[in-house]
Amino acid sequence: MLYCINNERKAMKLIYQPLGTSSLVGIETNDETERDQQYWSFWNHGATSGKLHEMSDTFHYITTSEEKLESYFLNSSLHLLLNKFPEKYKGEKGGVMQAAKELAKRRFDELKENTEVFYSTKLHDYDYSVAKTEPVDHERVGHTNDEEEWKGKAHEVLASTSAKRLG
Repeated sequence: MLYCINNERKAMKLIYQPLGTSSLVGIETNDETERDQQYWSFWNHGATSGKLHEMSDTFHYITTSEEKLESYFLNSSLHLLLNKFPEKYKGEKGGVMQAAKELAKRRFDELKENTEVFYSTKLHDYDYSVAKTEPVDHERVGHTNDEEEWKGKAHEVLASTSAKRLG
């Protein structure tokens, strides 16, 4: 898992950004093949069913949830251990599952340690009616709705119309 910056090879970096009910996982690498392999690993093990979003030539991200990531790490860790050590867990009580759970927890905890904000969710450039993680493509015009201001005006209007009706 290496990528190049100024002809220098670096390890591929996964970056976690929790957003409440959904999460983003960034993939930073200069190696297109490695990036695609990581994306298809996320896809095949159920971490995402969405597209790979490009932010730059070396940075892409997926949308997911914490539950899907936990399931991804367990499933991919299980397959990793079975592929690397096919004979090691035969005949062992519980088999490979306990080791896969421990590896999955360690991998997920390491990902959680590497959190950075790479995607803005400020309300002025984000619309929840579009989708959880898609930005609005147009400029917003107008002003934000101040609920307390609206309530105050509604109370004044109601009071003035009630006074007229009551004489």
